[in-house]
Amino acid sequence: MRTFSIILADDEQNILFGMQKGINWEELGFIVAGTAQNGKEVLEMMDDLHPDLVISDIKMPFMDGLELAKTIHDNYMNTKVILFSGWDDFEYARLAISYGVSEYLMKPIDYDEMKKLLIDMHQALEEEYNEKINWTRLENAYFKSLPLLRQQFFTQLVLGTMELEECHQQIKNLGLELDNKQYCIIAVKIQKVDHKDVFSALSIKETLKEALDKISKVYEFGIGDKEIFLLTGDKKHEIGKISRSIQEAAIMITRIFGVHISCGMSENTNQLEDIPTIYIQAKDALEYNLVVPDESYTYYNDLMLQEEVETDWNTTVEQIGKTITYCTEEEMKKQVEELVNLLHQSHYNLNEYQIVIMEIAFAFSRFYKKYHIVSDSEFEGSKKMAVTILSLTSGEELDQWLLDYCQLIRLLVQKKRVDNNVILVGNAKKIVEENFSDPDLSVESVCDALHVSTSHFSKIFKQETGRTFMNYMIGKRMEEAKKLLLQTNYKSLVIGEMVGYPEPNYFSYVFKKNCGISPAKYRKQNDEK
Repeated sequence: MRTFSIILADDEQNILFGMQKGINWEELGFIVAGTAQNGKEVLEMMDDLHPDLVISDIKMPFMDGLELAKTIHDNYMNTKVILFSGWDDFEYARLAISYGVSEYLMKPIDYDEMKKLLIDMHQALEEEYNEKINWTRLENAYFKSLPLLRQQFFTQLVLGTMELEECHQQIKNLGLELDNKQYCIIAVKIQKVDHKDVFSALSIKETLKEALDKISKVYEFGIGDKEIFLLTGDKKHEIGKISRSIQEAAIMITRIFGVHISCGMSENTNQLEDIPTIYIQAKDALEYNLVVPDESYTYYNDLMLQEEVETDWNTTVEQIGKTITYCTEEEMKKQVEELVNLLHQSHYNLNEYQIVIMEIAFAFSRFYKKYHIVSDSEFEGSKKMAVTILSLTSGEELDQWLLDYCQLIRLLVQKKRVDNNVILVGNAKKIVEENFSDPDLSVESVCDALHVSTSHFSKIFKQETGRTFMNYMIGKRMEEAKKLLLQTNYKSLVIGEMVGYPEPNYFSYVFKKNCGISPAKYRKQNDEK
């Protein structure tokens, strides 16, 4: 029997305690992963816990159960909701159903009735999980997948091998909804599935497609070892919604199949002829994501470089390029030694070897442009570099020069990357400094202003500051609130508005949670000193 996770929410502590202790959760196949006293606290837990079920009271401060249910319904497709209330109001029940709530119960809670409900809910969750690997469903999905003509069309479309007029005609012939749309491409690579049959891999693709279908019209097809998802719509695709859908699907895929997916996400375009360009963007982002497997996706705009120079070098040369942003001195030395050993197997004479080293050096010099590096080093400048290489008279000297050159670029690139992270965090702090009084200030609005995705920004901000962005913003607001409490005679409700909390009760709640006492007591304590 599977065990499913639950978050319990009620603003009455005794009811919350009673639910925790009054039911043998493990016996029923559940575990209480967390508890909360209002809807906002539940949402703060969702991204960390990803519960299968939320059981919540309707009447709660700051965010009630109905608003919570609606938010979960819109953003967390794998989480079910049970609401209970002391109010016998049909309107509540009607709204609850429209928000995707599974059950609606009345207080006082009958624990026997609750147990029966949980047994039914556990069975429903089991059936839903089993449906993901139901071979009949997968077989039907397999035979309903895109026919050969559509596969050929989409391959030609993303590779740019069709004239625009022919493309429009094909769209019409195949009954596709592609003209006059906004487009975005996601390139996906699925970790090797242990199952020997094709249906497991198909189910993984279907799980991701179902998640993306909730926010956009999606066409899915394969090219080589990659799965391509073309998103089309009448409005510009919201990167935040796409990334959240990918993350939710990735969690479900890992839970059911025990495999990891890597995704690369392109920019938006409204030009059909630009689809080959955003396909390349998605592939480039995917290649980066494959280097950092702890992330489910990489957004193209999060990469420092948005144009990759094409080269014909072997995989060893390409691997050095991929790892140069984070490898250590010893790791770089090992990779260059592997490259040199490979070159030595070709038995070049001195002149040939000088030319090979020069070509490799020019390939690596693209990082100066890629990371906008300005250096006074003797290695910068193609003429000086060529003269230096041609002046070396032994393979040993050439090998050492190549190692020194790669180590220099590694140091400059890593320094530039750190500098860019510092600038990004500094700009975010400046936005908070200037806009902390805006109640709509959030990580999403900051990322929109900085033109980065929330996932990339959150990782960089915590890496550089040791704190989450939300903690930093709340800390700034509390710091300003303390100053206003001590230096002015404004009432708490006015100060709350001045620091971004127009709802007085919520300001008091947040202040007490972060400062240990209420705003009034804080002012009184300092007045008495």
